[in-house]
Amino acid sequence: MSTSKWVAVWGSSPSFTAPHPTRYAKDVTLHYTLRAMLSGSRVRLHLNNLYGKENAVITKLFIGADGRGIVPVTFGGQTECHLDAGARIISDEIDFSLIRGEDYFVSFYIGEMTNLACGTNDTGPLCRFEYAEGDHAEEYTLPEFHTAPTETAFFLDTVDVLTEDENAHTLVCFGDSITAQAWPDYLMLRILREERKHLSVIRRGIGGSRVLRQYETLLNRHYGSRGHDRFEREVSAAGADRVVILHGINDIIHPNGSQYRPWSDLPTVDELVEGLRVYVRKAHELGLKVYLATIMPIKGWTTFNDKREAIRTGVNAWIRTQNEADGVVDFDLANRDPEDPLQLLPAFDKGDHLHPSWPGAENMAESVPAQYLND
Repeated sequence: MSTSKWVAVWGSSPSFTAPHPTRYAKDVTLHYTLRAMLSGSRVRLHLNNLYGKENAVITKLFIGADGRGIVPVTFGGQTECHLDAGARIISDEIDFSLIRGEDYFVSFYIGEMTNLACGTNDTGPLCRFEYAEGDHAEEYTLPEFHTAPTETAFFLDTVDVLTEDENAHTLVCFGDSITAQAWPDYLMLRILREERKHLSVIRRGIGGSRVLRQYETLLNRHYGSRGHDRFEREVSAAGADRVVILHGINDIIHPNGSQYRPWSDLPTVDELVEGLRVYVRKAHELGLKVYLATIMPIKGWTTFNDKREAIRTGVNAWIRTQNEADGVVDFDLANRDPEDPLQLLPAFDKGDHLHPSWPGAENMAESVPAQYLND
């Protein structure tokens, strides 16, 4: 009897792309270099146009790796992918092998005018996204003088591999911009370094995302759906059996009394705690182990004050003492300054006193308890 199973090996969160007056593309190639977390014989790609208001056409799509060829990705046997507004689609099963720890790429060619309305900014050592003028989808590398980097992975939200490893499973990192940045990449690198051969990691983070509320304005709608509305969809990935949740800081720091960020959006400790408890209950209903992460310091951030700090501290106190989740990842303790626990350690501060630097992100990944990464 076959023990093969589908397991997610790369992921991003679908959202509106950031506001820009020129969001249309024509005659461009999108090229994403990814790192394989597991080995397997076949792949399938999940594309989404969940927040698009227009249909999108991807002229052709390929997956490839140096030394192992470039293979067309098809949808119902067709090389052209029609992605309707508001729709998600899964490719056919493609005969292409992934090798754990090695790079591969996914390359799109968009021939006709297409609205790039759906995608998420992800940054980190393993986030290597580029675009080029013209059709270079069947090439291993894009032409140097006609290529530029981008932080946005348009349309692609998940890569699955068919693996013979019956013990293979996926950990989901769920949250906001801190998760959309580098720490999940460093967790991937740690897992590969430590030879945890059965475990994959996928990222589900959206910059600006809040647990309890979302924005409808053009300026901020790329912050995505509120956490409660996106959670089940994003953690329900093939092979996922656990999730680390780092979420809530934007609920605390965003309200400022303006028309779009009213003071009524500022939650109490109890309201934000109940928001996290919803995640825990939903994760358990889905059969996932759930690890809650403490919210890191924000002293020096533009809207920091004692009232916001009291909310952060109160939520963290609950996270550390509750017995509803399966464990706690104490990112606050790991990255705060011992001389001033209300702020990030300077070496771990990206410079805005909210987001961790890459060394800070690496320290976060190293602080995840080893038992949470076991089979």
